[in-house]
Amino acid sequence: MEVALSVGLDPYEMLKRAKISRAALSDTENRHSADAVVELLEESGLRSACESFGLLMAESRTFADLGPLSLLLQHVFTVGDVVRALIQYRRLMNDIITLECEEGGETSVIRWIIAPGYNRPQVVDLVMAVGYRVLSASSAGRWAADTAHFVHAAPSDLKAFRRIFGIRLEFNSAFNGYSCSREALQCRTVAPGAKMAGNARRLLSLVPPPSDAVPATDRVRHALAVLIPLGRATLTAVSADLGASPRTLQRLLILEGSNFASLLNEARKDLARYYLVASSHRVGVIAELLGYASTGSFSRWFVSQFGRPPLGWRQTDAKAAQPKNSESAAQETGLADEFPRYFRASPADF
Repeated sequence: MEVALSVGLDPYEMLKRAKISRAALSDTENRHSADAVVELLEESGLRSACESFGLLMAESRTFADLGPLSLLLQHVFTVGDVVRALIQYRRLMNDIITLECEEGGETSVIRWIIAPGYNRPQVVDLVMAVGYRVLSASSAGRWAADTAHFVHAAPSDLKAFRRIFGIRLEFNSAFNGYSCSREALQCRTVAPGAKMAGNARRLLSLVPPPSDAVPATDRVRHALAVLIPLGRATLTAVSADLGASPRTLQRLLILEGSNFASLLNEARKDLARYYLVASSHRVGVIAELLGYASTGSFSRWFVSQFGRPPLGWRQTDAKAAQPKNSESAAQETGLADEFPRYFRASPADF
């Protein structure tokens, strides 16, 4: 509410447009439709002409806004432990965001993965800034990344980005996240304590996770959207991510009239569209993100699926998906309209 008012918006009108009940905001633990939240954030940034709306939202967040999980994050021993706890308990936060940490060599990479269709600039900036503030606050400001990476292009004004992150910024990157030294993850937290951390984990075990009563097909689609860019889009990896054996998962998919191979191809098509529309990545980079060994093999696959090469598709179909300048959100056509058609997973919560 305060952020909307500060940039000249009527917060109640914006909530009404996004079909989010004012009463639902009274409890911070309420979950909302991810589609509605993304629409609210993106439209707020558009209507206020404030490119940093997501960052302003992040600046108003504190540890307490993470709910019961904040109790654990204050008492684990290192920043690396904080990252691992965020990964372990991610489903207590929302359904569309996954955190990955790659620790190898001298540099570690902390990567935020937001499902296609929700990976919009204001959402990316909000997630990136909240995550960075949480990791920094857990160590009383002693931890800092070397670089903050953003898939989207650089905004016209970088003041808010520099104020919040205070480190090197890389836009048009291959991922959203942070890179830091391996030693930085060993930075101690504010109040480490095995007993308190144990108590917090016991409390978290009493918090019921969101219902899994959604079709296996939709859950596999979502998992693939996360795992394909990581090079882990195998039946074994997806089964492990969903907590089922490969045989059980295959059986569930057959019962729903589907199979893993067709869902993998479908997810690659969704992600190919996403990268071609939402990023300025070269075709070679997109091929690598989709798990292809060469640009040629990716291009041949793309032609077999879409009837023309990636660059030709980007210049025609992707151009038609770009947002148009309009005073009315009802007249807007762009990524918000295109992605629900491209990414067919079931509605998620935020």
